[in-house]
Amino acid sequence: MDTYLCMQGNLVADPSQRPVGDGSKVTRFRLAASGRRFDNATNEWVNTDAVFMTVSCWRQLGDNVMQSLRKGDTVIVHGRLRFREFDDPNHAGERRQAYEIDASSVGPDLCRYVTQLARPVRRLTSDEEQAAEAAAVVPAQPLGQPAETAA
Repeated sequence: MDTYLCMQGNLVADPSQRPVGDGSKVTRFRLAASGRRFDNATNEWVNTDAVFMTVSCWRQLGDNVMQSLRKGDTVIVHGRLRFREFDDPNHAGERRQAYEIDASSVGPDLCRYVTQLARPVRRLTSDEEQAAEAAAVVPAQPLGQPAETAA
């Protein structure tokens, strides 16, 4: 069973995109989230520890993230929590562990922003282009207007 979570935070750097082995691209960014709580002992609000999380975005989501988000933007991420182990080349190949989010959706936090939505341009495959051309029809005559007659 997969664990899904929702996380709100700020991008700590601009997103980056790179190709992977199968020719697809992955877009990644780091997210920092912290909270505030009231400390009764000092009678003040204090910041909680920051949580840093790497977020991976695939296919169209990754392309949209690259076009839309920048360092400092506050976003809400929903996705699958993943655990991975890797060898760290910066520390003599030491084995490291990390949690990451494999995002299914990413969006701006509308408590902080006003945004205009725009759909990305969709690239058709050659099969879809042929189907679209075959389905093209002559526009119908608007209602209430007589059809032109040949003279």
